[in-house]
Amino acid sequence: MAYPMSRALPGSGRIPLPASPVVWDGYVRKTRRALVMVGLLWALAVAMLGFFSPFHLANTLEDPALFIPALLFVVGVVGALAVGPDIGANFKHVMGYGYLKQTSAVHSSTIAPHRARRVTSAAVLGGLLLGCAAAAVIRIVSGDGLEALLLASLAVLLLIPARSMVRHARILWRQAQDERGLLAVLIDDGDHSVGRVVSVTSEKRWVDGMALFHVELEHSAGGREDVTRVRLLAYPVWAPAEGNEYDVWTDPQRPFDKDRTLIERRYVGQEFADFSSAPAPLDHEPSRIIAAGAAGAAGAAGAAGAAGAAGAAGAAGAAGAAGAAGADAGAGAGAARPPASSGTRGVDGRVAPPWMSRESKSVQAVPAARARRARRLLALPPLVIAALAVAGALLVPPMVDAVPWWTLAALGLYAVLTVVNAGVYWQFMVRSRWAVRSGISFGATESAVFVGFFAAGFCVLSTPSLVDGPVHGTAPWTPAHYLVGAALLGALLVFEWAFSSTAWALNHLNAEFAAPAEVVQEALTGHDPHGIDRLEARYGYRAGVLLCG
Repeated sequence: MAYPMSRALPGSGRIPLPASPVVWDGYVRKTRRALVMVGLLWALAVAMLGFFSPFHLANTLEDPALFIPALLFVVGVVGALAVGPDIGANFKHVMGYGYLKQTSAVHSSTIAPHRARRVTSAAVLGGLLLGCAAAAVIRIVSGDGLEALLLASLAVLLLIPARSMVRHARILWRQAQDERGLLAVLIDDGDHSVGRVVSVTSEKRWVDGMALFHVELEHSAGGREDVTRVRLLAYPVWAPAEGNEYDVWTDPQRPFDKDRTLIERRYVGQEFADFSSAPAPLDHEPSRIIAAGAAGAAGAAGAAGAAGAAGAAGAAGAAGAAGAAGADAGAGAGAARPPASSGTRGVDGRVAPPWMSRESKSVQAVPAARARRARRLLALPPLVIAALAVAGALLVPPMVDAVPWWTLAALGLYAVLTVVNAGVYWQFMVRSRWAVRSGISFGATESAVFVGFFAAGFCVLSTPSLVDGPVHGTAPWTPAHYLVGAALLGALLVFEWAFSSTAWALNHLNAEFAAPAEVVQEALTGHDPHGIDRLEARYGYRAGVLLCG
């Protein structure tokens, strides 16, 4: 999507994060899922306090009826803390920009604006409020009036800040949605022109795995030519070169207002520079760039600015030394190496986004049969484990005696989690448009399966008829025993599968479709709401937020 030029100005302190309407919708869905998950996990954790009292933990490990709630409490807290950062990571794309945060002398990252914390706080406080209310009801049923009163009082105290944060979060959502609508209106009704890059400066810095550049953009505004210096993040495989084109839209009523001037980079039909040999000028001070971003983030986030200023000072010293050595030396010794996780290598060896495999730029794609076979192999283990877990959960009640209800419940929950995980892999195997565009990830469902493994495994081990009896010969082995054991051991395979499935999925999702990488990138970042649909219709290539991380 096109973004306001004001966000790309060197002193703005913000980094624009363009995304096409389809990708933006995917980030909205991902943010909402993360919000719901964080709220539910905190609610689960606090609600478990209704089953076991933190003031009486002596027998928790001895009684499964107490241990399972205690385990769920830990799962809820750990899960909420793990999923929480995903809210900000996705919501910055919903807002369309992020602030710079320096992580090392040459590496930085974008973080969500401080206001976005209200969205996370709304989910956390909402979950704590629901959890306290549920725990209070459980304690009342259990006959513990004192702890029920404490939990109910805490719920009442949380009500006021929770309402305030939810109101602020709704305002932020409306602002982000309204701004997208205003940008679309300006594209439809504004004056369009083609801008051209007249000079490029490589900052020798990496931000979110991409290289940071300054470009001077010549464009038309108010009937005359204007030149503006803007910042640009790009993978080095698409390093900007003089003559590269931008689409520029200006407001006819305010043609010189940078907030009302939209820019969007073109990729198709452009020539790109050799990033590794681009020198920095003698008077170049990259610390100014980071300092501007750090100042903006510090004004929003408080104490984070001190760390940013300290890192900026170190970068300034390094830049001064490089400048003294000369431009040519700066090109050789001052060039920052790309981070290992910044993406894959393109056909020419330059750093590219993770979805760009060799096949994506080749004329001949991978044979369709080979690509489909690779996707089936990726989805096969979760499908087998789900079948084993469901069969085991169904056969235990009729085949095994004296199985307590909590063991049956844990086995049923584990079966449900494995089915959900297998469903996600199945959606990938059939190249579901929903899966690609909604950005559903394997990691979340695989983590849930592993959590279910711990709960079901403890219950199975604590049930004599499932373990001790068959092992010591006092009870027979049945198919249910073998199925349950195989399904639980399969969770270890699922956990190992999580480390390779995402990269494998990106490499094989569109392996048999040879769409030019620049066409894909333009569809992922452009303003055209039908760009991804046309990409799929022309090349068969399916794209969405799943490709963007």
